[in-house]
Amino acid sequence: MRGAIREFFEATTSYRVCDEADDGLSAIQKAEASGCDLVLLDLGMPNLDGMEAAILLRRTLPKAKIVGFSALGRNTDLADELVATKNFDAILSKGDGLVKLAKAVRTLLSD
Repeated sequence: MRGAIREFFEATTSYRVCDEADDGLSAIQKAEASGCDLVLLDLGMPNLDGMEAAILLRRTLPKAKIVGFSALGRNTDLADELVATKNFDAILSKGDGLVKLAKAVRTLLSD
């Protein structure tokens, strides 16, 4: 899925994908090292899940936008709860597709 996201963003937007990570711990390390503007986290990553990674990233990269993108389904109550914590700026289901993800990213980065 990561490769498809990278290809989609690089082919259809002006955004550049800085890096990819296999788990939550390396996602944090890579995001901190690159100082990126947006971090896309799967909620179900190994080592540190996306929720734990978002908490840590919010402390070290407070200006970065953090988006949860997961196959956990369209649980709007969970999505609303996670955004309400202020650790995520948006939560999307992988079932929503890449076009909706790109639209959310454009909205978040235009702020």
